[in-house]
Amino acid sequence: MKVNTIGEDIEQEIWVMCLDALCRYNPATGPLEHFLNSHVSNRLKNLKRDRYFRPGSCVATSGAAKTRMNLINALPLDNSDITEDSIVLGAASAEPDPLMQLLADETRDYITDRLPPDMKPIFFAVMSGNNIRQPIMDKFRKIVATILEERDHYG
Repeated sequence: MKVNTIGEDIEQEIWVMCLDALCRYNPATGPLEHFLNSHVSNRLKNLKRDRYFRPGSCVATSGAAKTRMNLINALPLDNSDITEDSIVLGAASAEPDPLMQLLADETRDYITDRLPPDMKPIFFAVMSGNNIRQPIMDKFRKIVATILEERDHYG
């Protein structure tokens, strides 16, 4: 009889997470690899948070969470505060209103369609919650801000 190690148990759990998520994959949102990476990453972070993290115990990471929310926020990218009327472009609905979710989906698709090819992997990485180097992030923010300004200007 073989005894599983903790690493093997986690690996098996990740396979189960991937198989469970496949039915929710929409090819229009991006590559399968990014979808599964994001899904498993989020599930493992939730697992760690729920079992091992005490609220308020890590001041350094609480600022990073706010920065990430600002980055995936469709409205003003240069503002450090998250406004109540902003549209969140994440996969999970931050607003139960279907109209707001529709606007968020349209904005995400609008940005994705107009991004230069070299910025699309950055966009998917940001949407997955991955860390991006600051110079690349600055360039990405400027490009997304320009896309959104053009949309607002030309309708």
